[in-house]
Amino acid sequence: MPLEVRQMRHVLALADHRSFARAATALGLSQSALSRSIQSVERVVGSSLFARATSGIEPTDSGRVFIARIRQIVQLTEDLDRDVAGERGLLHGHLHVGAGPFPAQSSLAEALAQFVAAHPRIVVRVMMREWDELLRRLRAREIELFVAEISTFGSESDLEIEPLEPRQTLILARRGHPLAGRGPLRLADGLAYPYASLSRIPPRSLEPIRSAQRRSPDTNAAQRVFPALEFNSLDAVKKIVLGSNALMVAPPSCVEQELEDGRLLALGSEPFLNTHYGIVKLRTQPLTVAGARFREYVLEAERAVNEREKALLERWRPRPAAHAPTHAPARSPGTMRRKPALRA
Repeated sequence: MPLEVRQMRHVLALADHRSFARAATALGLSQSALSRSIQSVERVVGSSLFARATSGIEPTDSGRVFIARIRQIVQLTEDLDRDVAGERGLLHGHLHVGAGPFPAQSSLAEALAQFVAAHPRIVVRVMMREWDELLRRLRAREIELFVAEISTFGSESDLEIEPLEPRQTLILARRGHPLAGRGPLRLADGLAYPYASLSRIPPRSLEPIRSAQRRSPDTNAAQRVFPALEFNSLDAVKKIVLGSNALMVAPPSCVEQELEDGRLLALGSEPFLNTHYGIVKLRTQPLTVAGARFREYVLEAERAVNEREKALLERWRPRPAAHAPTHAPARSPGTMRRKPALRA
């Protein structure tokens, strides 16, 4: 009579626990049921697999050989079960994830495009919110992971956080803006003008901004509300900046076409405005098969976007004019030179 995988698991449990009582408890069986199962296997094998010793139940010499062989069989069976369950989990179902405004409209959008193309029968729901609201939704089990600002989560012990590579952002203005052509500027240099923000400013960035405002000799700049506008639509923020003297901050990949067309100009950058994002999940809540696969797409999209942004920064980052005098007069608007296009 051929052995069943169920019986092999009974043998392995007894070998691991060295006790009928502990093995039976681990398997959810009675001791008598486990004893009958082991005896049945020994009849099929034709020899005793276990013997009683002072330290408990020990495998016999033939038992050790048999256990080594069936352990491989059981492991292969479990691997196959996981693979089958994984493929079934990607054939249908739902995936609920969250994202901050910038990730939702950059790398996460690229990851979603790839995921939906590969798994068209999974219904995906993306919640775009600020980091604190996403955390609340994660703990309420409304989403299983999110990608957003993580700088405020240092003391949250229930979270598993996978930091993503920081991205440099640019301070941007429309072509013809009064600040255009003045060389690399800092955020404080633009405080006389309103800033439009795609998302709420995290404390790690807001404090240096407030400090710059307090030091500003310009009364209007010191008293101006920052940001003057928050709007979690990237297209809307770009339209506002293109149609006014408002400034914005964004990674270059989010404004690539506008930079290419010359409608937006890069004025400068600040280290404290770089992104600080991560993939966040609950430590005690394993990802579903779909969630784990989606995470892989997110990481792949992040790598691709980061490589593209390095080239974009090299192309569009404003640089001081060579041999420019310390107090060089400002160029007229729109005269900032642009680097030649990168060759493919």
